[in-house]
Amino acid sequence: MPPLGRAAGSPEPPRPEGGSLTRARLSLAIAAAASLAAATLAAAAPSAPPAGATAGPFSHAALDTVLTRFVHGERVDYGGLSRDRGALDRYLAAVATADPGPWGRAEQIAFWIDAYDAGVLAGVLRHPGLTSVMAVGKGTPGPDFFHERWRVAGRERSLDDIEQGILRGRFREPRVHFVLNCASRSCPVLPPRAVTGAGLAARLEAATRAFLADTSRNRVEPGKGLWLSAIFDWYGDDFRAAAGSVPAFVARHWTGPQPIAPDLKVRFLPYDWSLNGTW
Repeated sequence: MPPLGRAAGSPEPPRPEGGSLTRARLSLAIAAAASLAAATLAAAAPSAPPAGATAGPFSHAALDTVLTRFVHGERVDYGGLSRDRGALDRYLAAVATADPGPWGRAEQIAFWIDAYDAGVLAGVLRHPGLTSVMAVGKGTPGPDFFHERWRVAGRERSLDDIEQGILRGRFREPRVHFVLNCASRSCPVLPPRAVTGAGLAARLEAATRAFLADTSRNRVEPGKGLWLSAIFDWYGDDFRAAAGSVPAFVARHWTGPQPIAPDLKVRFLPYDWSLNGTW
């Protein structure tokens, strides 16, 4: 059988002699080395993520599991969560070592919202049988509920540190107040799923509108006045900075059929601090 690439009976090709032979061998060696290097780099390169892989710098899947299994509308099954807290503990362990600093703004805001809400759940579980977060620290030398510390993003932090120092102090996004849950009946309800950077603005807007439309927390009567959650009193500066006044902020996010006048009188409703769930 003739060598591949040469017809039978054709003359042998001329062979390089002397220096030409050395140069030919050197060229072949260089080509072989280049091919080997390319193959090595290709093998070492990370493969593309599989279809459906979690996007973004941090996975909130474990918190999704907690919210799906133990949050039912406005109520939390703290008893069930206390007996099966594996997903919550996994999430808190990931939160403890996360480094959100290099992430985009939306991903950072989502991380701190979810860290806060997960911290509230864990805080309630630290006090079995708790009936109100306002009872923590009363008559004892320990901190109150909002100043208990646990590890978040490499440092010991409290709920107050996250809300006041980071979410309010750094990001100045007033709508976060409607996705932060404080384990109490008058607080905004827990989101049905973890908040993520993707679609963050839409999630915050939907939560704000839902909170304003909830007549158990606010009474908006466009022709008479506004009876609002105390959240609008405590954090009034945030809403005024965003819209000029509390009524103007409400009007901007109100979805009712009648417009809200900017000069409506505002009254604030009593806040119910009883626990938002059962043991």
